Amino acid sequence: MRRSVATAALVALVVLGGCSTLLDAGGVEEPESNRADPESDVIGWEDGYWWNDSVAVDASDGLTKPELEAVTARMMARVERIRGHEFTEDVQVRVISREEYRSGGSDASEGPPAEEQLWEAAFVVGEDEGVQAAFDALYGSAVQGYYTDGRIVVIGDGDDLRISRATLVHELEHALQDQQLTLRVNGSTRDATLAGRGVIEGDANYVEYLYEQRCANDTFDCVDVPDPEDGGDAPPAYNRGLFASTFAPYAEGSVFVETLRERDGWAAVDAAFDRQPASTEQVIHPDAYPAEQPRRVTVDDRSSAAWERAGRSQVVGEATAYATFWYNGQIPSEHYTSNDADVSRFTYDHPITAGWGGDRLVAYENDGRYGYVWKTTWDSDADAREFAAAYRDLLDSKDAVARDDGVFVVPDGPFADAFRVVRDGDTVLVVNAPTVGALDGVHDSRARANDGRDRVQDRRDRVRDRTTPAATAW
Repeated sequence: MRRSVATAALVALVVLGGCSTLLDAGGVEEPESNRADPESDVIGWEDGYWWNDSVAVDASDGLTKPELEAVTARMMARVERIRGHEFTEDVQVRVISREEYRSGGSDASEGPPAEEQLWEAAFVVGEDEGVQAAFDALYGSAVQGYYTDGRIVVIGDGDDLRISRATLVHELEHALQDQQLTLRVNGSTRDATLAGRGVIEGDANYVEYLYEQRCANDTFDCVDVPDPEDGGDAPPAYNRGLFASTFAPYAEGSVFVETLRERDGWAAVDAAFDRQPASTEQVIHPDAYPAEQPRRVTVDDRSSAAWERAGRSQVVGEATAYATFWYNGQIPSEHYTSNDADVSRFTYDHPITAGWGGDRLVAYENDGRYGYVWKTTWDSDADAREFAAAYRDLLDSKDAVARDDGVFVVPDGPFADAFRVVRDGDTVLVVNAPTVGALDGVHDSRARANDGRDRVQDRRDRVRDRTTPAATAW
């Protein structure tokens, strides 16, 4: 990602067609009481506005800067009332154009080798497209706003400030988190990072949902702002598989946070900022939090002298595994939006991936050629069998040629490679290499002595998982 996602910035993604263009602007109801300003700042009052005060603005043609300031102040008071925390500092709102936002993209097209191999293993980004370029296209189209360094930046339209109410509420909650809780993501692998964001983004999405509910039932007086006129070229297409993986903290996080609040109140949600879920499995299945920890999976180093590990190992996780099979058609497209929860219509809970117990992906390099080993463990032999069958179906959808020894060859296209898929009880091992002959070079199918490399590498992985800061690029 081109913006930091720890304390520096949080981006708000929205699903195409699902972005509300409502804005909390002018009111038609009188306030419940003409209360005077408090002597000191209190919950439900901000910068001269109580949460139920009317704001005299005309939103029919967007907002002027003074109107935006008034709307933001009252919205902050309302977010305080919902969340039970006090804003201790002012929050500035800046509006930039979509063009200006896109201009901040990365100059690189590819990511680190380990990152490229992860998305190849997921059959989401192939060799014809760099991962960094794919993420730039995704964020350039889907981001509606973000919070950074005490300030909210909203993607707007010209000088009339037609701003999504939902986006502004979402980012104000991030500002409140920054002032009262923490925006630090504790995880170092992709899956752990997504899991940590499940609390941060889930809380913001849940507050956004509660705010909209109060607009709907007239607890808050809210009016519509017209959609901006369509004045530009169509936004560039983006990778739906990347979107599905990256959107998991927003989609499942809101249900996760709602479950925690229903279980033990807002205090349980606050506690989760410090004790973040360890895997997206816990976010997708809140009953697994906090007791059901992911299994520690290690990959034996059976590579030949010509192949070396490239970068640190990764954990793909249940959410990204779901995105893999949904994006490639093994999970029906309509399943993704089949959740019946009021707070989110999206679900990542499917039998192919729901039995996930842990995984580890290791990338290998040999003179500019790459391969990987992806080892997954499952709750039962049946779960592992279902995953292995789905992965073989995925290979078949890429016109893979199957051999009798469990090896598959995808002859052409962006995922053209050789694959070995082996299930042993509750474990599935996928080995990838440029050619069939190179498979044993990446991971020999026969166990052999490796001079203690497994123990050394496992120790390095453990240290990195504990100490490496959360990845911010993907």
